[in-house]
Amino acid sequence: MEKKLLPEFEGYQILSRHEIPVPDYLFVTSHEEVLTAAEKIGYPVVIKVVSPQVIHKSDAGGVALNLTCPDAINTALVQMDSRVTTTIPDADIRGYMVVKEIPQGTEFLIGGRIDPSFGKIITVGMGGILVELLHDFSMRVLPVSLDEYREMIREMSGYKLITGFRGRKPLDEDALVTLLQKAGTMFFEDEHIVEFDINPVILYENGSYAVDARIYVRTGEPEIVPVSQELPPVPDILHPSSIAVVGASRNPGKVGYAVFRNLLNFKGKLYPVNPQAEDILGVPVFNSLSDIPDQVEMIVIAIPAPKVPEIIKEAGNRGVKVAVILTAGFRETGEEGKKIEDELLKIARETGIRIVGPNCLGIIIPPLELNATFDVQSPLSGQIGFISQSGAIITTVLDWSISRRIGFSSVISVGNQSDMGFVEYLQVLDQDPTTYAIILYVEEIRDGKDFLKYAATMRGRKPVIALKSGSSVRGREAASSHTGSLAGSFETYIAAFRQAGVIPAFSLNEAFDIARLVVSEGYPRGKRTIILTNAGGFGVLASDYAEKYGLEMINLPDAVYDELNKLLPDLWSHKNPVDLLGDSNASRFARVFDILIKYQNFWDIAFVITAPVALMDPKNLAHEMIRLSRFTRSMVVGCLLGGDSMKSAIDMLGEAHIPNYQDLQDAFRAVGSIISSCVVDGNGDEEG
Repeated sequence: MEKKLLPEFEGYQILSRHEIPVPDYLFVTSHEEVLTAAEKIGYPVVIKVVSPQVIHKSDAGGVALNLTCPDAINTALVQMDSRVTTTIPDADIRGYMVVKEIPQGTEFLIGGRIDPSFGKIITVGMGGILVELLHDFSMRVLPVSLDEYREMIREMSGYKLITGFRGRKPLDEDALVTLLQKAGTMFFEDEHIVEFDINPVILYENGSYAVDARIYVRTGEPEIVPVSQELPPVPDILHPSSIAVVGASRNPGKVGYAVFRNLLNFKGKLYPVNPQAEDILGVPVFNSLSDIPDQVEMIVIAIPAPKVPEIIKEAGNRGVKVAVILTAGFRETGEEGKKIEDELLKIARETGIRIVGPNCLGIIIPPLELNATFDVQSPLSGQIGFISQSGAIITTVLDWSISRRIGFSSVISVGNQSDMGFVEYLQVLDQDPTTYAIILYVEEIRDGKDFLKYAATMRGRKPVIALKSGSSVRGREAASSHTGSLAGSFETYIAAFRQAGVIPAFSLNEAFDIARLVVSEGYPRGKRTIILTNAGGFGVLASDYAEKYGLEMINLPDAVYDELNKLLPDLWSHKNPVDLLGDSNASRFARVFDILIKYQNFWDIAFVITAPVALMDPKNLAHEMIRLSRFTRSMVVGCLLGGDSMKSAIDMLGEAHIPNYQDLQDAFRAVGSIISSCVVDGNGDEEG
């Protein structure tokens, strides 16, 4: 897509049409007209050079401020022309903007750009160079509601300047919200605008102004939007009744051997297809798909890429619902591979078959003992669905998941996403009753708008946790505006995830910490938090983390306080965190748990934190924690801290599907991430 920068006076015209306040201005083409314009507007004025070659006017010396008389203007114009032509020798100076100088105020930035995955996005941040220096900004995918615009402004660290900071009077928040909303509407509704940057927006105690406007518009012929094709329904890839392996092999060094061997445990019907073998691992072989007398629901393909399209055609004509293509050599290898991939997709559309991959590791369904991959590891069965764009990430996770007793409902490798992508797999796992939480490893989401739309319907019901690979540094280097430099791939994805209720994770450990907790305890009813500990120091540290990650440290109700006061030694903390003291044993914790069960409506989340002490039997404590979790509707978080002395107790919690955190910050970060993914009110009632 080609774009061009509008002259700033045309940008001012567009802003004015959308009722975005700008200072009084005139565009003129000569020095003499500058003087006339200044007299008409009234001193003091600002003069800005207008040239298609001058993008950043201040850097090129193309701005003169606080001009109060004709002599000052004449001097400034001569100096400006000289600076600009020296800095940019080919600059074609076509005129000047004469702008009424407005009083100083607090500077913000508002901008927008088009993201290749999610479409038009809107950004607000601190103005001038601060937005890039401090990286203090907020971002959303358009369209955005009025409440979301206000949330964007309040997310910035610089919001403190709006509320009144160190004796300064509050600024006009409503004016900034309105300006942001009008800018977002302008960008979303005008198909010609492809990028814009208003920097700075000046905010006062009353009112605001858009001072500098940089607007890029589309050039050339408008892009042809392909007519959306009605696709066959997404098949239930988690419960196939029959599988054929095309390319099954007797050679242990071949992918076709490994995947067929892994599928021998499959409880449905299994058919190896290879025209050059009679049997593989004791199973009779068919020369082709057409030779199989029964209906085949799924095929797994492990043959060279050029032969795949004809197999897809044969399978589609036979009514096969889905093809899992392990083979590499498609779009990822260059133009020739792309042609083969385009061909197989065309055939798939014509015949109605759906495709997983190509160039993928395959799929694993542990509850069915179905391993349609060439990886030797078969994970434990569980309630976490894992969808990954990297096969290496899958094999690594499966390797360490067994020792950590992490189980999966399904593992899906998306490969090139030529047909089905993250949206379709999300739908499949959303409808699967054995999947309680979903983890995504994402490099690229090709249908971002549909993904966000569907993911938003899952908010507060079935958690989606996403780990996005790194940011687009090269894209930022090439950006033409402040907004473009901010909105790299990584930041855009994180903002989009949060907007849809998807929980961003920043490591695999964090992703699985969050998933295991919500699988065990579900969504908390709210953020009202109580901390129980036998170590006062850890209680103080836990309180710090609760505040950092947005949890509410509640006061103890009178009835609870009275019962604890009767139960605990005189030196207990008499507040939340509840310090049960260092001589606590499991029995003391159990009696406190009884009180929490009795009065469970006053709290949503309980952190049970214990350090190794002589009187504590960790296994007995773990038993009581399991009881607390089962007999309440709230979230119980285990923090049994220490080494080998805690191992058996931690294993007990694991058997009961209660994760334990041996780092307090990890525990509070995980809970805070879950809380932030859905909207809850102060009474613990979920709204989102």
